[in-house]
Amino acid sequence: MSFKRACIGLLGIVLSMVLLAYLFRLPLTSWYLTPMLSKNGAELHCIDWSLTRKLDLNIEKLCLTYQGQQIELAGIIANKQQVSISRANLIISNQSNNQQPDTSQTEFKKLALVLPEQRPLIRIEQLDVVSPFTQNPVRLAIQEKRLNHFTISRDLNADVVISNYEVKANITFDEQVAERFVTLPTSSHFTTQSQIKFDGITVAIESSINASYQHAVGECDLGFASEGQLSAKYQLNQQHLYADLSALQNQLSANRDCLNTIADQQHQSFVEAQLPLTWQLHIEKPVSVESKLLSIPTVKLQAIEGQSEVTVSNTSLSLQDSQASLNSQVNIDFNSKDIDELKLNAHLHEENVSADFQLSVDSLPAFLDFQSDGALTEGFGVEGIGAKGKLNIEGLFTSPTAKLNTNISVKNALISGAQIADFSSAINAEYNAQQHLVVNANSKVKSLTYDDMNAAKISNELTLSTDLSVGELFADIDAKTTAAKLSTAELSLNKLSVVSKALQSRALQATHHVFADGFEALVSHNMSEVAHPFELVIPEQAVSKLNPIIAQFEPLATVTDGVVSGNIKGDVNLQQAQGRVQISKFTALYNDYLANDFAVNLNGTFNSGQLNIAATKFTLNELRAGAVVKNIQGQLQVTANQPCVANLTGQVMGGAFVVNKFCPLSDSQTATVKFENIDASKLVTLDAESGISLSGRLAGTLPVVINKQGIEVKQGQLVNQGDGKLLITNNAGFEAVKAQQQELSTTLSLLENLDIKKLRSSVNLKPDGWLHLGVNLEGYNEAQQQAVNFNYNHEENVFTLLRALRLSDEITQRVEKEYAKKGSNDG
Repeated sequence: MSFKRACIGLLGIVLSMVLLAYLFRLPLTSWYLTPMLSKNGAELHCIDWSLTRKLDLNIEKLCLTYQGQQIELAGIIANKQQVSISRANLIISNQSNNQQPDTSQTEFKKLALVLPEQRPLIRIEQLDVVSPFTQNPVRLAIQEKRLNHFTISRDLNADVVISNYEVKANITFDEQVAERFVTLPTSSHFTTQSQIKFDGITVAIESSINASYQHAVGECDLGFASEGQLSAKYQLNQQHLYADLSALQNQLSANRDCLNTIADQQHQSFVEAQLPLTWQLHIEKPVSVESKLLSIPTVKLQAIEGQSEVTVSNTSLSLQDSQASLNSQVNIDFNSKDIDELKLNAHLHEENVSADFQLSVDSLPAFLDFQSDGALTEGFGVEGIGAKGKLNIEGLFTSPTAKLNTNISVKNALISGAQIADFSSAINAEYNAQQHLVVNANSKVKSLTYDDMNAAKISNELTLSTDLSVGELFADIDAKTTAAKLSTAELSLNKLSVVSKALQSRALQATHHVFADGFEALVSHNMSEVAHPFELVIPEQAVSKLNPIIAQFEPLATVTDGVVSGNIKGDVNLQQAQGRVQISKFTALYNDYLANDFAVNLNGTFNSGQLNIAATKFTLNELRAGAVVKNIQGQLQVTANQPCVANLTGQVMGGAFVVNKFCPLSDSQTATVKFENIDASKLVTLDAESGISLSGRLAGTLPVVINKQGIEVKQGQLVNQGDGKLLITNNAGFEAVKAQQQELSTTLSLLENLDIKKLRSSVNLKPDGWLHLGVNLEGYNEAQQQAVNFNYNHEENVFTLLRALRLSDEITQRVEKEYAKKGSNDG
């Protein structure tokens, strides 16, 4: 009886202990499991379990942390055959953020899982994975069909095998699955089959990829396609990524409709002929990210058609500050139908760029109105327009500065109708941190032809300085242009030089100092959208400097003395101008004619193609044209491009003359010339040895008709002013007439000593120079005490006569020689 009681008491104690242990199961479980899980890198945060009627283990909730990842399990039923979990949550933390790593954070370790050889199989009905890599949680169902071999379904399809030291998964992934978690670009398609291995520290991926993406810009479809194998490894502790993309075939393409975005058909055709629409992208060597540093050894972009290639090599940058840490080498080797060669070698080091380039083009497109061929610069090695140079940039992403040195040359070029031969230019440009740009260009052209204009040996030195920080374009321009010769069908200029200074802002303000054959002029103008005012200043200088120009129009003319100056202001757009020109002490020779000391002060206006000069006085001290004319003066006026001289007066042959009006450019006009007090001896006595002399004074009126046929005098009149005297002594011709006509001998002898009381003569001059005089003499022969009334006609070629008079003028000959010598020296 006592034994039975003892057994019952012992059983009660045991049951009480079991009951007590069950009642305190949660703290006891935590106390037991915590050290065990810690050995495997896991931490227990919560657990709530009980036993079912079938003595199955029912865990309502289990919370674990494994290497920084949080795991929550609920609704667990476990027995010897199976562990069934109704709900599970896995929260994956992001250790790849941009913050500095926390040294206190758990370090990833190699997997060392203690896997029992026999245990119940696991089934998870719903697992929600929350990670920073997806917008929505990934919902999975997991079924362990055999020990440590899991099949994953629902949002992802995968097979996972777990061993003591590794987790291996085979995953199939496409755009339909991805769209459950992230927003994908429209028209993107991909399929991947990946094998993932994880050993606790390193994630290794081997994938087969087939992906494509189409992006539409209007009618233009841009495409990217990738197919092949890739492998990658990511080391969690060191955050080191290694990716081998060399087995991927990548293609970038654009369809033909993309060219339709170019409106101009000529531009479209040119781009189509030069630019391939399909390119291959090759990443030949592995890409890596280590300690926040991205390294890409080589990337090549190759055209499917042709041999064009872009190579980017030795690229590295910090993911924390990509701009300041960028290093890369870029090589472009491009050629096409019209571009013989385009080469660019650029090195990017942090914020600095150094590059050299070379361009050779056989001909430029027709729509540029620029045709060229034949490069000259040594080193191009091809025919066509060429450029070669270097570019250096510092502080690219902060405060950039740049230097450019380039040489351009063209053998032959046609620009807007201008034919250029042997053009070369050296350009140096510099841009500083204050956004100041300075450009220096030295250019040379062997010859330039435009219509009938030709220029030879042209050189230009140009300096442009501008400040780009002010928001508007302000530029100071200094230039010097020289040409050995500039010629047209009518004119040829030598030793041309133009020195220019300009300011480009909202309008162009420029001043040009021009020299041509030694003649100097200063031109300033202000060109804007609404106006183009200008000013032309001719500083006082010798007119003889114009001799090389004058000789081209009148080879027999030579300026020997005189000065000219002037000032003209106007507006090019309005075709308006006004100004003055002063000429003084002007002396010139024309063949055997001499004009001495001419002076005039011209004030005029130009408007809508019409030149008008106000009536102004001019003077000419002396004109030698056989007869010597002195003290000439008159009024010069230009009305609607028609120059006229009025009230022209002067002294000739001891008397005076006046011309009412004369317009040199008029097709037909009549000028009235009036003479008075002319010394008859100088008019009639042509040869001092002829034996004929005439004294007295004459006056007359000559209507001079000027037209296309020449110069005529019609019905002119000469009359005497007071008494005169006619003497004929020892004149062989006169004596011969008396001998031949005896019946007139007595009458003719009355003329040998005749006191002239009245002289009248008609004057008619033909355009060919033949002068006809109808003379009537009335007088008295004192010796024979007889009155005389004598009529006769006289014809002579005036042009021949004046030529004879000029040749006999010794004074004129001496002056011509002296001035011709002086004019030659001055010119």
